[in-house]
Amino acid sequence: MDGGDIGADVRALCPDGPDFVLDLVGAPTVPESLRLVKRGGTVCVTGMLSGKWAIPDFQPVAAIPSGTKLTAFQSNDIRGTAGGGALQAIVDGVASGAYQPNLDRVFRLEQIVEAHTYMEANQATGKVVVRND
Repeated sequence: MDGGDIGADVRALCPDGPDFVLDLVGAPTVPESLRLVKRGGTVCVTGMLSGKWAIPDFQPVAAIPSGTKLTAFQSNDIRGTAGGGALQAIVDGVASGAYQPNLDRVFRLEQIVEAHTYMEANQATGKVVVRND
């Protein structure tokens, strides 16, 4: 996968589409996520990395394929004691090493321009971290 047409990359791996799509970008990518997911699958919008909250001219009956589910998750859903157990399970998983981040590259703070250039060129294959040490 090269950061280009993610839909084509996903279809190469899952010709019928994936059962689930976790959309972290938000409004600009939701229509493509709905076209990409397998019929009867689920698209969960949980991020707004694009900074856009509205989908222009969105008509749910036309945009959501029959049987496909569109849902959302907000971090406000697990605030306070209601989300304490779920959050603690994640923290415990990180502490035990059960969750391993997909770390691509670490830059020093003085390399911030290089880090942004690297990301904007779609070279990153995982998380890019900038450290101040």
